[in-house]
Amino acid sequence: MSMKPAARSALRERGETLYTRLECIDWMDDAENFLWSEPVLTLETVLYSTRAQPVEYRDESSLYGLTIGCIKGFNYPEVETLFESGKAYRYNVNSDLVLLRMLKAGRVDVALFDRATVNWLIRNSIELRPADYHVAAVPLGRSQLRFAFSKSPEMIPLLKSINERIRVNRGQGVYDRIMAHYR
Repeated sequence: MSMKPAARSALRERGETLYTRLECIDWMDDAENFLWSEPVLTLETVLYSTRAQPVEYRDESSLYGLTIGCIKGFNYPEVETLFESGKAYRYNVNSDLVLLRMLKAGRVDVALFDRATVNWLIRNSIELRPADYHVAAVPLGRSQLRFAFSKSPEMIPLLKSINERIRVNRGQGVYDRIMAHYR
């Protein structure tokens, strides 16, 4: 196993090496170009704001006129209609950590994150603290993470055994125990 910095692009490569990555079908514009496992984990998309200017999400109107920080290249089905209609403004950045810093500095009004990622980033940061942020009480949505594989013929027969292993692991609480380390 080896890490690759641009893992999403590696999924598109064909060859002897097989790449995989935990992804959400809804987050990718070209999801049909990959093979997908059964769901592994469910992530909550949560609205973060600053402690000084907390924003609660009630419905779309609670975000009207706000600049919403997003990760470049990610889809946010819960708020895409706001961006398309011009009722809210999307500000793209390349990194969750950079987006947290921008939110703290007031350069965006709110930001969308999955709860697990932010909990881990804040816990492992010297400069960021939970007290810096307000987390909306109601999640905007939930997304199921699955393994995405490059669509290669040799992968198709392996997918059945991978899905069986995922079911066993979920049933035994393996993924919940892993995620508990990041809270």
